[in-house]
Amino acid sequence: MPQLAIDATCLPQYEKLDRPTRERLLAVTRKFRELPLHALLSHPDLRIQSLPSGQDPRIRTFRISDSWTGVMLAPESGETFLLVHLLPRGAAEEWAVDQRHDVNQVMGTLERRDATALRAPAPEAVPAQASPPATPTAPSAPSAPTSAPPPVAPPPLFDHVSDRDLARLGIDPEIREFCRALSGIGELRNWGPALPQDQYEVLTALADGHSVQRVLEEVVGPRRPVVGAVATDDYDTAIRHTRERVMVVNDDQEVEDILAGEFNAWRVFLHPKQRALAYRPRFNGPAKVSGGPGTGKTVVALHRVKHLAENLPLDGRILLTSFTNALVESLRRNLGLLLPPELVDDVDVVTTDKLALDVVKEVHPDVRLRTDTRGFFANYTRQHRLPWPVDFLFSEYRHVVTAQGIGTLEGYLDPDARRGRSTPLTSAQRRDVWHAISDARAQMRNSRRLPVEDLHTEAARILDSRGERRYTSVVVDEAQDLHPAQWRTLRAAAAHGPNDMFIAGDNRQRIYDNTVSFKRLGIEVVGRSYPLRVNYRTTEEILTWADSIIRGRTIAELGEPVSLRRSTAPPGGTPSPSPSTAPTANGAAEPSGSTRCVLSGPPPELHGAADEPAELDALADRVRRWLADGIAPGDICVTARTNRLRDSVAAHLRARSLPATVFNPREHAVTDATGSVRVTTMHGVKGLEFRAIAVTGVTADALPQMDHVTSADLDENQHLADLDAQRSLLYVACTRAREALYVSWHGQPSPFLPR
Repeated sequence: MPQLAIDATCLPQYEKLDRPTRERLLAVTRKFRELPLHALLSHPDLRIQSLPSGQDPRIRTFRISDSWTGVMLAPESGETFLLVHLLPRGAAEEWAVDQRHDVNQVMGTLERRDATALRAPAPEAVPAQASPPATPTAPSAPSAPTSAPPPVAPPPLFDHVSDRDLARLGIDPEIREFCRALSGIGELRNWGPALPQDQYEVLTALADGHSVQRVLEEVVGPRRPVVGAVATDDYDTAIRHTRERVMVVNDDQEVEDILAGEFNAWRVFLHPKQRALAYRPRFNGPAKVSGGPGTGKTVVALHRVKHLAENLPLDGRILLTSFTNALVESLRRNLGLLLPPELVDDVDVVTTDKLALDVVKEVHPDVRLRTDTRGFFANYTRQHRLPWPVDFLFSEYRHVVTAQGIGTLEGYLDPDARRGRSTPLTSAQRRDVWHAISDARAQMRNSRRLPVEDLHTEAARILDSRGERRYTSVVVDEAQDLHPAQWRTLRAAAAHGPNDMFIAGDNRQRIYDNTVSFKRLGIEVVGRSYPLRVNYRTTEEILTWADSIIRGRTIAELGEPVSLRRSTAPPGGTPSPSPSTAPTANGAAEPSGSTRCVLSGPPPELHGAADEPAELDALADRVRRWLADGIAPGDICVTARTNRLRDSVAAHLRARSLPATVFNPREHAVTDATGSVRVTTMHGVKGLEFRAIAVTGVTADALPQMDHVTSADLDENQHLADLDAQRSLLYVACTRAREALYVSWHGQPSPFLPR
């Protein structure tokens, strides 16, 4: 009996269909699954036709309605039909006639190429749309000789890679010959839409500077079929193996769910590297996934929970956790889309702080969380007559004592206890600081109101004292923002062993200064650290510009501490240049541009105004134009640095007759249908994404906000770390945009903005 598979190319096209046409398409796809092959091909309503001059005899068109035509692949082997594309009637045959599908011999996947364009002789002439290059014109008459030397032609782009290595990487003879004519990565990207999808990813990784071995392991390896090679004429198997772009469907509801879920495609279409990590049967200990914005870390974490839940032992339980209530709510909603209710019941989705509070309350029911810790320490700074401000005492408590789990005066007196702190202390001064911290902690314990750091210290102690662990597996998202005390709770929540911890994060997006060493915390990820390098969310133009915000910083690998002295920047200034590459888990430096974007679009729009009212007027004009361009209000988000600015922006937009509402991620779900533009803080947009983002109020006074930055005189290293955290906050806000980014300020712009 025939079966139907759907190519991801159809998803955005489905959005353009009206309801009657969608219903007609669903009726057509039902016939693909119900009728025998001969009856299907001869059905009068479907009008299935071969392309008389097509590149690929397996491609057929069929009628959906008077206005829309479907393009499908009807393999001669097997009975799995692939719905390739949905196009207006006049454009379908014109598009399909250029396409050819092949089985990749090395990766066993089904690839599509624009065979007409690839037959053209001049690669450099092709535009970004990958239409065939124009016929070359005759050369003009030679000009008079000049004294200037002729330009030196750049070497071929893949001159450093042998034909043998290209073949090992799945580059077929036609594409090997073609790519030898390319001289720059810009030409390669222009040709991207015409090239076979998997081969294009291999070539892009090589062009970005990755070694043949790394590309073999990270791009080709996850795509290889598990059992045996796929024959070049076995399209049926290749279709089922191409899970990154293709999904086999079984019923009407599944067809509709997939086609209608353009922005939920993560539930179905996983990149091979993502799928290999999410559904790996066993990690022999903690595993870590890292990658820049939009590389799918959260997607992998959610699918990892799915795999663990489907294979959970009796009485097993899973913890899925993140840093804030907003992120946890997003995880909980998405997990409900991915798992059936009976599996969701086996997963606790809570913040790390909620976990600690629950654990402590089981033993001490009257304990509450203290939120005014910094102010509480001010009293003890005065009582002990310390010569430093309260910020110094609180920083020692948070970044030395609780970060390292120091519980005795002797531990604090250890010469290595304050490594990385730039303010030296004598032994006598350390004793004074320790006694002030000890008195403050004792008073907080007596009052049964614990700060978050001490709450986790107590939770980890309780969990460690129990014979049985609370969870079989712990999955952590946005891991870069957790404090070492929080990590101790998580480590104590699951027994050491296979699949015990799965960690996803990115230190480029760390907006709280929490330096962590996994090794010191008993979380051993050596040999189980995996990078994700393909950005599926943000356009190349936006990401390239946003990367300039953090250029000059040395980004430590997640879980690997780095010296806080990272630059010679003046307070509030821009760091002096330093290498932009960051060390990987195996010590090898990442090449420039190691994260590749699959999307392109307009560059970010920057706007400086004389004063705040003028900035807000320009913002209102920008939002109005986005709405006029067809972007729904709920797909637009405006961010501001503070709650006051957020409320001012929302009021100004409403006063200009624009639909705008204050968005609190702790209370409002981004999936809720809304007719309003969302306005939130830069912290509030963390972990979310929108088609269009406006980042407002990026002034020198707001970023950095110096009252949240430790004085350089007090501790230079902490001063630099605080500046880095605010720089990352701007980076995070800007990289939430999928298609359009608008950045504005009034008066003096922030020094964090790229020059």
